[in-house]
Amino acid sequence: MLNRFFLPGCLIALALLTAAPQHVAAQGATDGMVRLLKSGKLPESRVGTVVGMIAERGNAENLGVLFQEATKPDGFSEPLKLETLQQLKKASESRNLVPTGDLAAVSELIASDNAQLKKLGIELAGLWKVTATADTLSQIALDQDQPRTLRRLAIDSLIETGSDNTSATVAKLTDASQPLSIRYLGVSALANIDINQAAKAAADVLTTADTSTDPADMIDAFLADTKGPDALAKALEGKKLDGDIAKMCLRQMYSVGRSDAALVNVLSTAAGIDNNPEPLTDEQLQSLVAKVLEKGNPQRGEDIFRRKDLSCLKCHAISGAGGQIGPDLSPVGATSPVDYVINSILFPEMAVKEAYLMKTIIDFDGKIHQGVVVDANDDRVVLKDANGKEDIIPADDIDLEKEGGSLMPKGLANFLTEDEFLDLVCYVSELGKPGPYGIRSEPTIQRWRVMKEVPTVLQGEAAPSTGEFESQIADLDADAWLPIYGKVNGELPLTELSEIESPVLFLQAEIEVVDGGKIGVEMNQTTGVTVWIIDDEFKGDESISANVLPGRHTITFRLDTRKLKEKTFRAVVTKPSDSTAQYTVVGGP
Repeated sequence: MLNRFFLPGCLIALALLTAAPQHVAAQGATDGMVRLLKSGKLPESRVGTVVGMIAERGNAENLGVLFQEATKPDGFSEPLKLETLQQLKKASESRNLVPTGDLAAVSELIASDNAQLKKLGIELAGLWKVTATADTLSQIALDQDQPRTLRRLAIDSLIETGSDNTSATVAKLTDASQPLSIRYLGVSALANIDINQAAKAAADVLTTADTSTDPADMIDAFLADTKGPDALAKALEGKKLDGDIAKMCLRQMYSVGRSDAALVNVLSTAAGIDNNPEPLTDEQLQSLVAKVLEKGNPQRGEDIFRRKDLSCLKCHAISGAGGQIGPDLSPVGATSPVDYVINSILFPEMAVKEAYLMKTIIDFDGKIHQGVVVDANDDRVVLKDANGKEDIIPADDIDLEKEGGSLMPKGLANFLTEDEFLDLVCYVSELGKPGPYGIRSEPTIQRWRVMKEVPTVLQGEAAPSTGEFESQIADLDADAWLPIYGKVNGELPLTELSEIESPVLFLQAEIEVVDGGKIGVEMNQTTGVTVWIIDDEFKGDESISANVLPGRHTITFRLDTRKLKEKTFRAVVTKPSDSTAQYTVVGGP
């Protein structure tokens, strides 16, 4: 009899918790959800919802129950296990909560063959300071066969555990016998232990470095510490630094919206750059305007805008694709005169819209968090930094807050010749005007993801089998893909993908379907192309049409560059005349 009435009661409890005000749906209701979860009688379709509510509202004991349920052998399915652990990670980041109970299963996650579970295990080991994982984390950090991103995560988590292994591991990473990329990684780790020692190590590395490896991550480690920029500047004083290396360091600072005076001065001197230009006089400004109109070339300017060393697309979207921490520039030329564009590039703090004002937060550990506020409540503040990454800072960790300024620093023009600057201004000034740089309504794919490393088995002449597609493409973690964006006209320059060492490229795009129905895909070239709409496969030279349900879906493209005739790729998501589908092509970062 109890089982007969349990299900309706369970659903009523869920409805009450979902609808109740926050002060009512408090700990007692959350404890009730935990009991329902542990009973094993909760409808499978509701488990994910209940897990999310417990993770969002529960205390450390409740989170401990979630962890045990997610990691026991006969517990959640793998997708639900992954979702639960992600929810626990979010709860720890935003509310400083560590699940109570035995956390030994974190080691099992780190040893998992599932790349997503492994990554989560490494992150949770640091967040929860699971010292039992120290040896494993150290092994991953020192293993040259592991991906660099995973090694970085491992050393960061090792530091967080407070293990005695940390110093020895870092010493090995910074040793002169290590490759340059690993020495940068070691210095980044040392910055979390002793910022002054890290600065000395960084100076030693930079004075012997070459341009084969970007020091971006190492520079970021110093920028994250309140004492970091000054410590590095002091360590670099009197050192002979190659001009191109100094420019690489400056480029990274500018790309994340930082212009700390002491460090910028040292690096600018080494690079031979004037980092503090005077505002333009009216005469100088009008002279530049005349040069833009006479000599500027918007086609060349678009190529400059897309250059990685300028990082424009990190912050700004064009045609809806690109960063979202600065304004979308698609209409700017139609509404802004050339002189405004010039000043906005040279002196970005002259006119910053309120929605894009930068906030700087310093936590009690002396770490700097900087970005645009995307969400805030009594528990935490969420910032989006210049790389588009969201940074969650618990309210209890905030020591100091400061508002104002622009994430786009003055100084980016230092990396341009005068002709390049004129071309860039000309391009931005044409955006939104009728013509080749106008705002388009055609649903071209603008935001792409390209597979970073294509397995050898996928580089052959034949398209992958259904099993290969599902296991090696469709189920890949987000970290396996790089963002890349089409030009204003929708063309993706394939030359920009030259760093992918494979004759076969895999690209992905997304669509958001509001009303289901039939959609198609049209491309500028079809020979050597295979398309999957979700998991329906089509050869490029055949009619491509598939029915899609409401929701967000992936479209995957395989391009065999050995067979392609054009150097650009362009794809449009189409709707047949008899289709009821309503959809948008997903843009953004």
